[in-house]
Amino acid sequence: MSRGSATKLPAIDPETDPGLAGVRRILFEWTAAAQKVLHGERVRDANIHDARKLLKKCRAALKLLRGAIGEVAYHRENAALRNTARPLGTARDTRVLVLTLEDLIERFASATRSLQLEKFRRALRKDQKTARQSITPALINEQRNALREISVRIARARMRGEDWSIIGGGLEHTYRRGKRAMLVSARTRASEDLHDWRKQVKYLWHQLQILAPVCPEPVGKLAAQAHKLAELLGDEHDLAVLRAAIGRHADTLKVEHREALIRLVERRRKRLQKKTFTLGERLFLEKPRRFVSRIGRHWHSSGRE
Repeated sequence: MSRGSATKLPAIDPETDPGLAGVRRILFEWTAAAQKVLHGERVRDANIHDARKLLKKCRAALKLLRGAIGEVAYHRENAALRNTARPLGTARDTRVLVLTLEDLIERFASATRSLQLEKFRRALRKDQKTARQSITPALINEQRNALREISVRIARARMRGEDWSIIGGGLEHTYRRGKRAMLVSARTRASEDLHDWRKQVKYLWHQLQILAPVCPEPVGKLAAQAHKLAELLGDEHDLAVLRAAIGRHADTLKVEHREALIRLVERRRKRLQKKTFTLGERLFLEKPRRFVSRIGRHWHSSGRE
């Protein structure tokens, strides 16, 4: 299922933005955008979804600034962004489960035609309604206030260090963690390991998006690869969550229908995993230092330093 973002992505302006200042500007814009989509008397599912995506982008940008703002400030803001996004995640996951089930049914129409799934559908919709009701106006107001406080601290933060030394270091850390997560998940195929890999790939994708205007052709291609990989891993994750929901609502399905549905989920997951590792091996082919060094050459050749 497509996960394209409707939110316009700010980026470093290769003509006017100093490197670290440009990343901070982007981070500030994203926190402001998250506040904006959570504003209003009625916050819709689409607003929650957009806010979560923006908060992931904020954390990706923050990781590029880690060496400039210091460990204490980094861990404080990273935790604040994570805690702000967490309550919104359950509402998103329960909504996507219904869509994931329908996508699976459509994909395997002949195999699912005889399965009695209506009770399970109702259970998923009930979960969705309960999760949505937990997103109260008071909670949304609390999240907006948290984002305002983060924005103030970001604006006041003192940054130290040379642009590419800091930004490249943050990018290398993300690439290294992504490569390590890929190797672990290739060995275990565990849902939690694949989910961790997905998170690192998303951070890498957003960081490459930030840097792409400086050297559009090479970095833009890498960003597109990371985006595609994140999409595949997202679909795999949604199926893993659906698999867990089948177990949680086992009483809504006949045994033979439950087992048949699980087989289809695992069949689809295996196909997606094969695609993810094929693409992942290409994206994470290089050693982290060499990967960042290559992008650094484009950075310096653009005349930024």
